[in-house]
Amino acid sequence: MKIGRKKLPLGNKGWRYRTAAAGAAAMLAATALTTGATGAGTAASSATTRHAAKKYNIVLIPGLTTDPFYITMGVGAKAEAAKLGVNLIWKGATTWSVTLQTPIVNATLASHPDALLIAPTDAKALFNPIDAFVKSSIPVITVDTTLANQSILTGAISSDNIQGGEAAAKAIAAAAHYRGAVAVINVVKGVTTTDLRQQGFLQQMKKYPHMTVVATEYDNDNQTTAESQARALILAHKNLVGIFGTNLYSAAGAGKGVQAAGMKGRVFVAGYDAEPSEVKLLKQGVISILVVQNPAMEGKLGVQYAYDALTGHKNLIPKKEVLLPNIIATTQNANNPKISKYFYKTKL
Repeated sequence: MKIGRKKLPLGNKGWRYRTAAAGAAAMLAATALTTGATGAGTAASSATTRHAAKKYNIVLIPGLTTDPFYITMGVGAKAEAAKLGVNLIWKGATTWSVTLQTPIVNATLASHPDALLIAPTDAKALFNPIDAFVKSSIPVITVDTTLANQSILTGAISSDNIQGGEAAAKAIAAAAHYRGAVAVINVVKGVTTTDLRQQGFLQQMKKYPHMTVVATEYDNDNQTTAESQARALILAHKNLVGIFGTNLYSAAGAGKGVQAAGMKGRVFVAGYDAEPSEVKLLKQGVISILVVQNPAMEGKLGVQYAYDALTGHKNLIPKKEVLLPNIIATTQNANNPKISKYFYKTKL
């Protein structure tokens, strides 16, 4: 599914809109590559200054609870919940699995929270469990990943994943002087975010006539598997010049594999996210570029939109999926505070 892009409009649209637009502008100014912000809010909200009489319970179910990306999202959501005077409940599986996430979603419905924020581990398999919330008049907002059919959702927030994949392809192509073979190490099929990143990468690679994509691997969100796949790719393709890892485990594993094979500086790795092991590899030059998301903002906006829905201000929630701009971190700018402030946290 390709998400349509919407230019961020200009004008005096109120506090939230100005905050999102200013945040996007600041991120863009800090990047090594230009990124495009899409739909970061369209109307004013006094959510940060008013408190409801009722103590709302908002549940956040991440893709997995041990991932620094989702931990950082939880930090942003928790801070906003405290500001608004609502109760944020964090719960989920410790591994990426639709089989493990589904019963957690079902059990959450039984507790009847006031709103649900969720990163679905499968774009189709989670539709019915999430639809059960909607049928119970509980607003649902997806964060990071989403559903193939978004019609039942109150809102959706993610990164501009197509652009992120394109940026990764551009970086590898430039480093390799636009010649050679490249490969993708993805997570699993059917995850909206990583599928879009792969899509953006592949469509950008088609623009380089002297470059070919020789393989797409799936590591099931396992860094050790990604490392083994990277080493195997290097052995199988003597002209391999680049690997794109679509999430933090894929990228860190690819970087470790390149390092173990003694191919640092010859096989360039572009990755996604900015958890500590990735940042270390970035600073060492093992990974050349990281497309860094802003999960704290995703968590913050998710709580804001849930609160708006619960307090009768649903009209303030963007009707189209909100796509936040990425931050481009490189080996050269990794120590710049304007970049490093977006690196992910490991504790809630």
